[in-house]
Amino acid sequence: MKTLGISITRGHLSAFLREQTLLASRNLYSCSIPCKEPYGGPEDAARLAEEVRKGAGGNHLPLAVLSLPPSWTYLRPVTLPVEDIGRAKKIHVAELEGSLPIEDEEILSDLLPSPPGSPGRYLAIAARRESVEKAVATFAGAGFIVDRVVTDHVSILSAALSAEDRPEGIFLSTLSEIIVLRMEGGAIRWARQFPAAMASDSEELAKEWREMLQADATAAPGLPVTVMGEVPAALSADLAEADRFPTAPGQDGEGSLLAYGAALVPSYSSELGGFTLQTSTAAQSERDREKGRMRYASIAAGVAVLSLFASLEAARWSEAKKVASVRTQIRKEFSEAVPGVKVVAQETTQIREKIQSVRRQQKELGTDLPPLSTLLMHVSQALPAKENIVVREVSFDAGRLRLTGEAGGAPLVETYRAALSAALGPGVGVTVQESQGSAKAGTVRYTIQIEKKDIGRAS
Repeated sequence: MKTLGISITRGHLSAFLREQTLLASRNLYSCSIPCKEPYGGPEDAARLAEEVRKGAGGNHLPLAVLSLPPSWTYLRPVTLPVEDIGRAKKIHVAELEGSLPIEDEEILSDLLPSPPGSPGRYLAIAARRESVEKAVATFAGAGFIVDRVVTDHVSILSAALSAEDRPEGIFLSTLSEIIVLRMEGGAIRWARQFPAAMASDSEELAKEWREMLQADATAAPGLPVTVMGEVPAALSADLAEADRFPTAPGQDGEGSLLAYGAALVPSYSSELGGFTLQTSTAAQSERDREKGRMRYASIAAGVAVLSLFASLEAARWSEAKKVASVRTQIRKEFSEAVPGVKVVAQETTQIREKIQSVRRQQKELGTDLPPLSTLLMHVSQALPAKENIVVREVSFDAGRLRLTGEAGGAPLVETYRAALSAALGPGVGVTVQESQGSAKAGTVRYTIQIEKKDIGRAS
């Protein structure tokens, strides 16, 4: 993917074309043109576009990252109650409102990630909406496709991140105006900026420099300093041992170093927190994309509703088919159970009536006793254990069960009767029909009758 970085200074417009692939990257072309008006106008942007087309060898211009000069921006450190930069971006503008020399509605701002050990602390970089939109319109009118809008602070950080040994300490840039960045762990701990005219005021600039170092509680003695551009005469003594940031291969003029950093921004989007100053055009594009997503979501929801409706209809049809099948089976079984019926209508009701009729007949005949096997089980289990009592005969007639046997005495017969009554429940009557002495000495012959209580009362 090719990316074009564009930087704006008071006297020059610079461009840097870079190509990034999965396996490698290379610098393709850079150029810088003088501006006919401060910070360039439509004619200057058109000349830059022409130079880029010539150097790139084609009419197509790749996506561009536009870097704005410091004089168009405002720096504000903000501390927010959230550590996630995505959430912080959504609320940080409220912290800037009323603190900038522009109307709140005109603020365009974004955040850079927190430095190490300072979660929730961010550097906000803001600009006037009108200035940003005018710059975007100027370059778009020349044929550039502006994908992102950053600032020189971000371009410098991006260039620093590209170094093999990421520099720590203080970065001083005089490429456009005077920018001082305190770098730590690949992030900016604090930043200051001054107009280029201050470079000629040696006393004022030297004072500001020393105050910045004294105010930085984290700065260790001998903190390394890296310079981009020329060292101001006022700081020549302080920066005698400062390092110079290397220029990129193929770089045309020092202004191109900012364009080089801008071209690197997409490659370090994560480290930069996805920084970009949102323009109204970009915001409208985002709104259009959001509307598109909502349309797709609505269509998907409609398809889901239709699918659900179809599923419900299919389930209803399936259930109706099952009900019809069950009714057919009931009709068949009813016809087999009641062969004399010619016309089968409301077969379930007829079956219910037949069952109730059978139950009434059982009660009348006394055949609604528990099954005979169950009765015999209770007869056996109720016999007193290890006692002289036996059952000699069992007979069943018209719903009555009779037990005939011998026992060691009348009390033992009563014990057996009580055990049977408890086992069979209150709905069954258990009575001793006969209990008399037998031919065997010391024994009595007994007859116990078991029947439904209502039958017993009727007889």
